[in-house]
Amino acid sequence: MTVHTPPLLTPEEFASLIEIAVSESAPSVPPAHLNRLVTLGYVAVTDEGPVVTGDGLLRITESE
Repeated sequence: MTVHTPPLLTPEEFASLIEIAVSESAPSVPPAHLNRLVTLGYVAVTDEGPVVTGDGLLRITESE
């Protein structure tokens, strides 16, 4: 049986995810963090800027 677990985020990446979730304006997160969060599907980049996806919100509620 294969168990799929989401990749772990570093504490800094997790902090960036939270910053994106709570920021009302353009969050200032390192480009490397943003790229990783987008690649993992936790963040989507829109015309208004980065937004946390449903998977990202689940990740936050799991609180690493």
